[in-house]
Amino acid sequence: MNNRLQLILFLLLLVGLVSCTSTQKLSTKGYKQTSVKPSEIIAQLPDYRSTLNALKGKGRAIVSEPGNTDRVTVTFMSTRTKSLVKVRNGIGIKGGELLTDGDTLVVYNKVDKYVRKIPVRGGKLKRINKLASLNILQLINYPISPGDVTGISENKTLYKLSLSSGTSVYIDKENHTIRQIKQPDDTKLPYSKIRYEAYGTIDGFTLPRRISIFGAEKKSKIALQLTSLDLNPDWGNLYINYPDDIPVYHR
Repeated sequence: MNNRLQLILFLLLLVGLVSCTSTQKLSTKGYKQTSVKPSEIIAQLPDYRSTLNALKGKGRAIVSEPGNTDRVTVTFMSTRTKSLVKVRNGIGIKGGELLTDGDTLVVYNKVDKYVRKIPVRGGKLKRINKLASLNILQLINYPISPGDVTGISENKTLYKLSLSSGTSVYIDKENHTIRQIKQPDDTKLPYSKIRYEAYGTIDGFTLPRRISIFGAEKKSKIALQLTSLDLNPDWGNLYINYPDDIPVYHR
């Protein structure tokens, strides 16, 4: 995507002119068994595992938890295996860089000058770390295979897919997009559910513009608004470059 197209996309996102679905209340009641096959539902979902291999972009995030709310700007780069997130606070100060490979989150705190390595599962991640611990590309285009589905139910507006991992996936019948992913109560992941809204079409890819991530403890929330996306950019390996003389903590 060239610079002119990125500028046009950014302006369209700001004024809300990108074609997208309207916000609807997510119904979690009234489900019944259905005869529809998993393959039929999944075949209609946006699945770009073979065509969308990397992305970079920017977004604004509101991080809410009991007694505190922060607004930050995030810049991110992601492949299917790694994600790098750079954070600025509300007054433009660089807060740090965060890199994940799905198993470990590496946090470089530029303000206090230290590095911390945290396991993603069961690591008690806090605040923006929860967003950074997720693979951004997999988050934006969540992959599902028919073999992962153990049960299907439906109500008037949604299909509910039950996966072998215990995860529940709610799919909009009309627009064939994922509305919510809900983890089981005993999940070791740093989130309990993810909600998707405002899908739009960018270069032929149907992707969400607003993503809400709810903490595993069900008290915190990250609301992410994407303001720009560059799809399939060309770059090298993702890494964090930090000084050799700063402390590195493991937990």
